[in-house]
Order: sequence, then C-alpha cells, then structure tokens
Amino acid sequence: MACSTSLTSLCFYSFLLALILCLHGVASSNSSSSSTITKIGNGYRLISIEETPDGGILGHLQVKKKNKIYGPDIPLLQLFVKHEAEGRLRVRITDAEKQRWEVPYNLLPREQPPAPAKTIGRSRKNPITSLEYSGSELIFSYTADPFSFAVKRTANGQTLFNSSAEDSDPYSGLVFKDQYLEISTKLPTDASLYGLGENTQPHGIKLHPGDPYTLYTLDISAINLNTDLYGSHPVYMDLRNVKGQAFAHAVLLLNSNGMDVFYRGSSLTYKVIGGVFDFYFFSGPSPLAVVDQYTQFIGRPAAMPYWSF
Repeated sequence: MACSTSLTSLCFYSFLLALILCLHGVASSNSSSSSTITKIGNGYRLISIEETPDGGILGHLQVKKKNKIYGPDIPLLQLFVKHEAEGRLRVRITDAEKQRWEVPYNLLPREQPPAPAKTIGRSRKNPITSLEYSGSELIFSYTADPFSFAVKRTANGQTLFNSSAEDSDPYSGLVFKDQYLEISTKLPTDASLYGLGENTQPHGIKLHPGDPYTLYTLDISAINLNTDLYGSHPVYMDLRNVKGQAFAHAVLLLNSNGMDVFYRGSSLTYKVIGGVFDFYFFSGPSPLAVVDQYTQFIGRPAAMPYWSF
C-alpha cells in the first residue's frame, strides 16, 4: 500500500534506519571475520652479527616474507647498537644498501654510524637465539628470528623497551617500507608517560590511552585542542614505581618525518612515514638525570634574548 503524503517522511526514515542497521550488521560481520588481519608486515630475521672496532655491534636483518601493504618491504636492513655514553644507548635500524633521509648530522652533531654496505658479507660471528650487550647502565638484548630487541636497566633488570610482538598483539612486529615504518614496545600498565610534543592535549603532557598523538608540525595557534604545533619532539619520559622506588627513563626516536604514536596503556606503537629508526635510550634513573642526559645530547636550552620580548 502506498504511503500517504503525511507518512512519506516517516516511511523514508524507517527505510533509512533499516538500511543503516543492515549495513551495520554487514560491517560488524566483516570486522569480526577480519579482526585477525591487523599485521602490516611479517617481520625480519637476523642474518649476521658482529662487533665493530669502536665497541658497538653491527648486524643485518632480512625480511621474512614480503607483502605490498603500504608498498614493498625493504629487503635488507642494517642494525647498529652502541653505548655512546654512560646512561645513553643508541639503537639504529635503516636500509642496508641505500642512504635514507634523517636529521642532518651538522644540525645535530652526533656519532656517525657505519655507512650502508653495497654487499652484505658473511659475518665473523654466527647469529644465536639471544644475546646481551651490556653497558654500565643499560643492557641491549635481541631475539634473532623473528627479530626483536629489548632494553633493560642494568641495576635491576627492569625492561624499559620491548619490541617483540605476539600473534595476539594488536600491532605488527618490525615493519620497514619506503614510506611506512612501524615498531612497538610493550609497557607495564602502571607506567606514567609524559611527552610526545609538540601538540595540545586535553589532559596536558601526560599520555592517556586512546588519545591521538600525531607529530606533524604546523604553524598554528595553541588555542585549539588536539592540534599539532610548531615543533616536533618524538621523546617521552617514563616514570615507574618499582617495589616502592621511583625510576625514570626516556626514549627518543630521532626522526623528523610525520608520525602517529598510538598509546594503548599496555603498549606504544610508532607509525612513521619515512626516515629511519634511530632510538636513543636515557637511563635516568631520576627525572632530573633524564633531562640532563637528554639535553646533553640534543643541546642545552638557552634564555631568550632581551630584544625578542
């Protein structure tokens, strides 16, 4: 029976509501059936490892299984790890055969890593399933296949960073493509994280699970919430209470490309659109020590000149 004029709109909205419910049911079915398809890459395995003349370690990673999601995987990566100073550990992962964009060394003076190799030779050491590379304050350990690494505190063995990914985790393992890089770390749920600027967040500088953290610089007023600002500071400080004692450390990803950082409470995931993974870990263990170690590396703050006010 045809709808009368007075009931036309009611019939239309009833039809629209039914259509929305049907589409929602299809979407829910599709999402439930594809909920396990969350992995962007298939990870890498370590194929060589050796000690460098300056006391670091140099390794090479090979992609386990290629895919074309967000572009092809870079097949060979170079891993470089070094305790550069007391309380500072560097972990750098980049293309093993081609140079990639990174923060210029003349703008931020720092140690030059080994140059990308045109050919990957056989290492002097055979890869093993696990290894610890210890410094006075921090320990670097890795698993060869699939490759992941962890950073621990020497004093008490506390894990500060852990890039391993299980099948049940809502993130991938190591992903390295030309325009998409991804890596994650597991975190204790009681850790308090601060940083990842420069942006305006409704909760201030403390990270809250589920809040958006995008580093993509804009010349815009700070009056707007959830807005990226003028600078990019991909560093966070992690404060923890361990058996009644306070500990602090910081993690810097030295990468000037745009990135999203997803904080879930129990994990933190970097998704970057280019560059390299160049991590610096600062051991603290106090917040003041973290700031001192961090500014020793990037440069001390200077007072504003009188004429600029």
